[in-house]
Amino acid sequence: MTASRRRALAATGALTAALVLGAPAAAQAHSLDSSTLSVQVGQDSATVTVSVALETLDEVLGTDHATTTTGVDGYAADVIAYLDEHLAVTGADGTTWAETWSDPVRESVEGIESFSVDVALDTAGADPSSFTITYDAITEADPSHEAVVVLTDAAGEISTAGVLDAADTSLQIGAADSRAGTGLVDMIGYGYHHVLEGADHLLFLAALLLVAPLAAVRGRWRRGDGVVATTRDVVRVVTAFTAGHSLTLVAAALGWVSVPGAPVEVLIAASVGVAAVHAIRPLAHRGEVVIAGAFGLVHGLAFAGILTDLGLDGSTSLPALLAFNVGVELAQLVTVALLLPSLHLASRTCAYPALRVAGAVVALVAACGWAVERLGLLANPLAGAEEAVITHPWWVVAGLALLAASCWAFERLAPATHPLTAHPLTAPPAAGPGAAGATHRGRRAAGGRGW
Repeated sequence: MTASRRRALAATGALTAALVLGAPAAAQAHSLDSSTLSVQVGQDSATVTVSVALETLDEVLGTDHATTTTGVDGYAADVIAYLDEHLAVTGADGTTWAETWSDPVRESVEGIESFSVDVALDTAGADPSSFTITYDAITEADPSHEAVVVLTDAAGEISTAGVLDAADTSLQIGAADSRAGTGLVDMIGYGYHHVLEGADHLLFLAALLLVAPLAAVRGRWRRGDGVVATTRDVVRVVTAFTAGHSLTLVAAALGWVSVPGAPVEVLIAASVGVAAVHAIRPLAHRGEVVIAGAFGLVHGLAFAGILTDLGLDGSTSLPALLAFNVGVELAQLVTVALLLPSLHLASRTCAYPALRVAGAVVALVAACGWAVERLGLLANPLAGAEEAVITHPWWVVAGLALLAASCWAFERLAPATHPLTAHPLTAPPAAGPGAAGATHRGRRAAGGRGW
């Protein structure tokens, strides 16, 4: 393959990599597509805490509360009026329980500003442990939105009662609950979607996968030994990341470790940056395993923050915690299964160095954007792309697969079209004495080329 063809292929790879791998790197790292209803049931009382992202409320109400600098009191009445219109609780006898709304608070959850308010329910002497909750705020305008219902019963047991969406706006709670046993399944789905709808966790994993088909030799990346070696490296990375985030997820959710959310979010941004730098030039031999394990601890703290916000903390919530973690693992495996084949195929071509560096640079820029935003220095200048990509994830998968297949086909077809410019790895053996040794040396030189 001629030098001009190599440059053209590398440029195409870099450009496409920036478009394919860079699209998810947007302003917010987590989805705005879910709210929380935390239900607390006592011996003779019941309350509900409603928590909704302000940006989500703004999209439905046509307001801009998420960006306003005024206090929550300035818009509390309007938001409560909207939520009150879309929340109803009825007892087992069909009587609607009266609602008393408290003063709301504005809080930040994983960098997302949220509106949270407590609602006291008047049971009128009825059994507070058996009732039906109906809620369609946000979902009536956005069918993709969900509301996770977390239940704390009179004994202090915490569980996920279910998930409300546009298709199912009511949930029966109590002995007659027809959806009993579905809470853990819902939490698996919640953990799964939390990862796949958030760019920082995905980009961290993607940056580590960029070097899975390669090997670090003398401070440079070189082409790996094949599918078996790549699979072995991916298993190491995935295992390290799983061990790291599972450890801190359990420890933080059970109250053994307590770390403020703000520095955790900054460290997650830093984890993406470190993984990106490692993808450009290896920081250490098998450094991706160390990075996955060490920063997996940080990502686990972020996962625990989500569960704590749902009210799922303490030993009584252990089943739901484990179910959430199963969902996280499933999302991680799906990500690997969708991206790794294309990355491995592309790594067999001379365009991969450009693709790898382009993807790593985009991840590094995204990490810097998240860091400055989470440090409160300025708004993320990369805002706007994540929503479109997360909504259409198959575009990313298909785009990367098309890029890999194109690079591979272009490189394999070039020798047939231009036999005089064949790539050393695919050139036919030369004729004459010493041909076998010359060919072997050429292959070793090409295969050992530093990237």
